[in-house]
Amino acid sequence: MHKYFISLERTPERTERFLKSNSHIADFEWMPGLDGKTLDRNAIISKGLMKADCGFKAGAIGSGLTHIKLWAQIAQSGKPAHIFEDDAFLCRNFEQESDRIIASLPHDWDIILWGNNYDSILEFELLPGITQCIAVFNQDTVRKGIPQYLNMDVSSAAFRLTQTFGICGYALSPKGAKRLLELCLPFQSVDVFYPGLGRALTTSSVDHLMNIHYRHIKAYTALPPLCLTDNDVARSLNT
Repeated sequence: MHKYFISLERTPERTERFLKSNSHIADFEWMPGLDGKTLDRNAIISKGLMKADCGFKAGAIGSGLTHIKLWAQIAQSGKPAHIFEDDAFLCRNFEQESDRIIASLPHDWDIILWGNNYDSILEFELLPGITQCIAVFNQDTVRKGIPQYLNMDVSSAAFRLTQTFGICGYALSPKGAKRLLELCLPFQSVDVFYPGLGRALTTSSVDHLMNIHYRHIKAYTALPPLCLTDNDVARSLNT
């Protein structure tokens, strides 16, 4: 299955780190990220891609539009694909295990997340429609464990996804791509309630918008994860 990774032209060190860290995986295609600092906000609004009162910061706009661009390519191609951000770290047997899990999904699957941000929650159905589960993580141990993880074979399973944060790595079907394009555009700032956090947050990036819709589409998460992220906020391009 095709594998895209997103990284800005002005951050070649991030591209180099991604390719070096994931050198056990072949045939990544680089998708140059749209740089929010150079985008014309008014032009984006006039094209119907974002509402005028959307509060997304420049980096989040650029990152979101890059994902949108790939969704459109997948929808047009008629073939599913993987999408990774440049802070994703894949386990040693990612290709074999991701293929196995996708083959186990219903034929009408939309999206499966291979990992998420580990400074917040992951809400999913442990038993479909019966046991709603909320997982929390220790981001410090995740970061420390990445070198070991890159040499690890992971045995994972798919669970129905409800809410989480981050889209460091995921697989998307053409049907799912079309659905997310319909649901997540135009970008807008709206309040989303998170049962796992016990409060509402205002959307500030495309993955927040996706949280509105996971429960209504055929969305899944892989546990244990098949990719990790160090989620370094200080170096984040979504600001």
